[in-house]
Amino acid sequence: MDWELPGLRADLGAAGRQPFRETGAQEDFLLRHDAPAHEAQGPERTKRFERALARVRQLADAGDALTFSRMVEVQETLLGVRTAFRTGDAFAHRGAHRYAHVPGLEAAFIHKVEADAREERHPVAHAIRLYLDLCFFHPFPDGNARAARLWLEYMLRRGGLPTPPLAPLVLWPKRPGDAVGYTRLARLLARSIAGPDAPCRNEVSP
Repeated sequence: MDWELPGLRADLGAAGRQPFRETGAQEDFLLRHDAPAHEAQGPERTKRFERALARVRQLADAGDALTFSRMVEVQETLLGVRTAFRTGDAFAHRGAHRYAHVPGLEAAFIHKVEADAREERHPVAHAIRLYLDLCFFHPFPDGNARAARLWLEYMLRRGGLPTPPLAPLVLWPKRPGDAVGYTRLARLLARSIAGPDAPCRNEVSP
């Protein structure tokens, strides 16, 4: 992605001027979308997410660095079981999407996310990159979509920005290799943070 595109740069600037505030966006998405879709798994799944969210917020507020070991710690809280990087192919959307496992995948993921997190980048850039890496690497045997939402908040919160409503981002079509789509997703996130009064330049609809 070209983070210096004029329209994207303007949207990032507008988002960066927003003060941090608690929005309850994670809780809202959990209760409106996630919990109803997994009602059969019971309230314990929701409670585990809430505990994982509290931990992610604690890490962000303390300024703790993103490391894979911390990601595993949060994922174990989220799932309620021991976990690690997956050792085989992963599937999502009832088997419609396959994420292949190849030699070196775990090392590549760890190196990328930890190195990216150390870069001097706009919080929206950090959040979008990590969100998409969790979607496309699909590092864990289970719970990757929830992990993507959690670590998106970590990156925004660490950068002092509020988390906007999540449904538009989660429902945005994400296709492998679609750099144009990723740029539009980043602009959507930035504009959602900036709010309805921010100047509007160009469309971001899919």
